[in-house]
Amino acid sequence: MTTNSRLLDDPHSSHPQILYLIGVFSLVISGALWGSEGAPVRISYSHGMTPLTLALFRTTFAAIIMIIYALYKGRKEVFVLGKMEMLPCFISGLFGVAICSTSAAFAMGRIPIGLTFLLINTAPFWVMVLARVFWKEKVTWFQVLALLVGISGVWLAVGGIKFQPYNVMGLVAALGAGFGYAVYVLNGKHGMGKKDPFKAYVQMFIWGTLCLWIIFFATGQLDMLLVTDWEAWLSVLYLTIFPGIGAFGILMLSLRVVSGGVAAIVSMTEIPFAMFWSWIFLNEIPSVNAFKGGFLIVMAVILLSLENISFQGKMHEGFFKLKKKS
Repeated sequence: MTTNSRLLDDPHSSHPQILYLIGVFSLVISGALWGSEGAPVRISYSHGMTPLTLALFRTTFAAIIMIIYALYKGRKEVFVLGKMEMLPCFISGLFGVAICSTSAAFAMGRIPIGLTFLLINTAPFWVMVLARVFWKEKVTWFQVLALLVGISGVWLAVGGIKFQPYNVMGLVAALGAGFGYAVYVLNGKHGMGKKDPFKAYVQMFIWGTLCLWIIFFATGQLDMLLVTDWEAWLSVLYLTIFPGIGAFGILMLSLRVVSGGVAAIVSMTEIPFAMFWSWIFLNEIPSVNAFKGGFLIVMAVILLSLENISFQGKMHEGFFKLKKKS
């Protein structure tokens, strides 16, 4: 276990500011992993996989790996659920995994990809509102400002949106993907993840797998299981371990020291990292607006990094001194 993970495992550490910064930095790492999905996803699709089968394979493999790891660690209690835990696990698996992983791909086939990304990144808004309403989580002006800067960055990065009539189901699906991610964040921060992050993490993959298999059988895509190309399965393995188990595991740990709203905003770093990886591996040169949008998203993360350090307190102190003098 690394020093960072030990610190995140101890949210009552005497260094809350350091913990907060480590949490934000860890979320940036998650964003880098999520942003690396472009090339392996394209490889999988080029060998006959669909968005649903890819999500099914990724989640199933992740569930199997986490089950084996839990048994190896002797954590058999993670498989025992109380009556009050069944519903949160089902909701987290359905929204945080099944809907989140399939809705985005569904939306991209019906509305512009740029609009899809923009609507998915409404997740911080859902997190802030629901956390405030149900758990009275504090929303600071720094977070609101960072959210606005981040959304502006997403807008620029995807090339802006021309307002016109769009497919309603595509719009709903994109919003659903953002809402699904928000549900995962909230469950990790205030639900089962607050009591036992590892149990919540394992159960999320188990229930997500069950939901995806039900959807798979209901849509009659059994013939799509027959994928034999090793490049496709290698891509699935990468997506399972790094953007899947790795990135979401880091997120679950980070939620112990940062709020759900902060976590959702920092997750926007997926977009500049996606542009970077596409530039490196796919030779796709981002546009000038894409660079500007990525810069704004980075600025949003910097704002959040400043939120919980003495700099913010000095700003407030200086403001009130000026106010008294005036």
